[in-house]
Amino acid sequence: MKEDYALKGPTVQLNVQLEKEVSETLKQMVEYTKLGESEMINTAVKRFIAVHSDYLPRKK
Repeated sequence: MKEDYALKGPTVQLNVQLEKEVSETLKQMVEYTKLGESEMINTAVKRFIAVHSDYLPRKK
């Protein structure tokens, strides 16, 4: 399961702001799972994109 979270392909650095509660919860999850923050956030954003494809522009 841990390998499902590994970053694959090129990466970029992104500076974002999170609500304090979200950040603290993320830190707890990272500590508990021993996964990296980047891997955890990357997976969460991929899941968000999959569920909210309606946020993407329509293909012509």
